Amino acid sequence: MMTITLSIPDEMAATVHQLAANSGQTADQLLLDALWAHFPPISAELRAEFEALDSASDEDFFRFETAEQGFADAAR
Repeated sequence: MMTITLSIPDEMAATVHQLAANSGQTADQLLLDALWAHFPPISAELRAEFEALDSASDEDFFRFETAEQGFADAAR
């Protein structure tokens, strides 16, 4: 597991500690659960798509946009 240090406002920290105490969790667990709720794991398929996009060239994107425009024109 990786450790990340995050600075939050004092009021937010107090809220986190109060919520954690009320729920019987540690502040770390409460924050981890909140992060998972907002950033769910990425599926293998979606990760592969991101990797393909990262490796695509400008020319690849141009070809894709040109093809997409052609499909849109044909649908009209």
